[in-house]
Amino acid sequence: MIKDSQLGVSRQNGKVRFSVFSEHAQNIELCLFSDDEKTETRIPLTKDENNIWSAELKDIKPGQKYGYRAHGEFAPEKGLYFNPHKLLIDPFAKELSSTLKDWEDPAIALTNDIDSAYAVPKSVVVFDDPKKDEKDYPYLHQKPHRAWKNTVIYEANVKGFSALHPDLPEEIRGKFLAFAHPEVIQYLKSLGVTHLELMPVTTTCGGLQLQKEKGLSDYWGYNPINHFAFDKRYGTREDFKKMVNELHKAGIEVGLDVVYNHTGEYGAQHNLLSYKGLDAPNYYRMTEHGEFIDTTGCKNSINTNTPIVGRLLQDSLTYFTRDLGVDGFRFDLAGDCALDGNQHFDANGQFMRIVRQISADYGTKISGEPWSAMGGYYLGNMDGFMEWSDRNENYVRSFYRGDEYIVPRLAGHVSGGDDLWYGQTQSKYIRYVAAHDGFTAYDVVNYNEKNNWANNENNNDGNNNNHSSVSPSREIAFRRLKSMMTANILSRGVPMICAGDELARTQQGNNNAYCQDNELTWLHWKDFSPEQRDLYLHIRKLTALRAEHPTYANLDVFSGQTVASNGRKDIEWIRADGQEMQDWDWNNPCNHILSCVINGKNGEVSKNKASHKNVDDDFLIIMCGNTYGVVDFKLPTPPNKQKWELLFDTAGAHKKINDNGTYSVEPYSYILLTSRKPEKSKERTRGNKGAKPQATHEY
Repeated sequence: MIKDSQLGVSRQNGKVRFSVFSEHAQNIELCLFSDDEKTETRIPLTKDENNIWSAELKDIKPGQKYGYRAHGEFAPEKGLYFNPHKLLIDPFAKELSSTLKDWEDPAIALTNDIDSAYAVPKSVVVFDDPKKDEKDYPYLHQKPHRAWKNTVIYEANVKGFSALHPDLPEEIRGKFLAFAHPEVIQYLKSLGVTHLELMPVTTTCGGLQLQKEKGLSDYWGYNPINHFAFDKRYGTREDFKKMVNELHKAGIEVGLDVVYNHTGEYGAQHNLLSYKGLDAPNYYRMTEHGEFIDTTGCKNSINTNTPIVGRLLQDSLTYFTRDLGVDGFRFDLAGDCALDGNQHFDANGQFMRIVRQISADYGTKISGEPWSAMGGYYLGNMDGFMEWSDRNENYVRSFYRGDEYIVPRLAGHVSGGDDLWYGQTQSKYIRYVAAHDGFTAYDVVNYNEKNNWANNENNNDGNNNNHSSVSPSREIAFRRLKSMMTANILSRGVPMICAGDELARTQQGNNNAYCQDNELTWLHWKDFSPEQRDLYLHIRKLTALRAEHPTYANLDVFSGQTVASNGRKDIEWIRADGQEMQDWDWNNPCNHILSCVINGKNGEVSKNKASHKNVDDDFLIIMCGNTYGVVDFKLPTPPNKQKWELLFDTAGAHKKINDNGTYSVEPYSYILLTSRKPEKSKERTRGNKGAKPQATHEY
């Protein structure tokens, strides 16, 4: 990694220093622009022994617009694309003047001699003032530092979340400032959110497929042309700081979805905007013949093994964490980022080391997708990361569709591991039913097939296997939806809610809405049906229950070992007759019930010493797929010898335990019962002699 030189713009000895890296350029010019961008002044840079080109200037003030022009060979067979007619964005710029206005503008094509200055966003000189930030944003660096076990993630698109929110001032809808508004903060807190994870917020451009005549845009933001500067669509750096300040004040962390696996520059053809024009062989994965190695499916894969990309990683992550108060990062295609020079996974390569060091230095949460678009799958191998578990998504969906042979696979996820296990003692997985990429949770229970025609790709884009199905009725659809989200939030691991799933948001079956910046993807905040309101209140109860009970706010993987104090296992898998499951039960394709007793003293067998204090109530979980009828489930004796009480049943609010000790389980349901530990039961009835424990509880 390149050290000892500050890249980008810095203040040194009363001057402003502009620094940019290029090993292969023959000459680089700094281009200063007037405020109206009509006047350009070019200044030659000097190269040092570290391939850093720089100049120190007086009288440069914040707000100064600039860019670079790089001279050298234009030799694609060597991976070189130098063209001084093209203005280049500073890879280390902390602010850009605009988003890319026109993807198809011929000026940004790499082969012609049209001057691109009018079309390319300008880099902007900015300086952070820590003392001013401390005064203006006192909570910016007072981070909540929530433990992973106490974390509930809410994934949201900045614009989509609030663009239609009727209770927000119109000028902040779809902006960072919407998340700083008391109305939104109260909503997130009521939902139990502890970690707001924003989809990419750095400046982006549409991919090649987003042609002008389609009327589409890069809504998701996964085509970055800079890894520091915020996209102007969402607001300013000051807006971002205010948002983080207000969320921190409310105890909510802020995480960013970051993209270090590819950029918005499209491979060996088309546009020239920044990295490719400065030094493509040092920024991109390439063969010795200059061919782009496509590990991401985007034909512009970043080479995370080079010194300059290592520096880009460290500086940008440090900037967001140290200067802007960010609490965590979710890495898009993290498995791809961890590939070495031969495209093999390296758990100790430069990418992994830098990210783990940032986490250690600042207490930053790190998570990511443990796979590569080229087919590599590294679930369980991303050391130091919490990993997105698409297996959990698939198994929960399949179980509540009524698929066969899902019970043993889902059991591993409910208990904190996965079906690969790896001998882990603590869960390291982010659990979700739906994410930005794919069906919404509501669409999972209402569509058999994707409906991506609005993307103008003949419905050929997006995943064809969504583990979804049309429900036979609206009642069953909402029951399945509630059950899936319950299974997700109450499984061992870190739950994530995709924004709007708590309100049964639909994208009309579009499972790849990356380009749909419109009401198809935006959250709708009025005219809720009774079922939507019930779903929202149910999610609130689940997150509150998770926060109250250490059984659920716990990452320890269940062991199946016996707890000495009461002679029962920490988790027992139960059949419908109340007996423990046997081998043939696990392998029975007709078994559509997964049930377990969670011993309230399960922490006593955990290897995590902190869990020894987690003495809790006992819980009985009954998950039911498609049983084609009601099943009378015989309730086993609770480990603490008390009585079972019904907390909730997604099939109905007014059900109760039968007099014969059975419970009528309906298809597609999730039932949770509890047995209070004796000392807690006494405490709750003290001072109210003769009062009976309530059958249901609001959390």
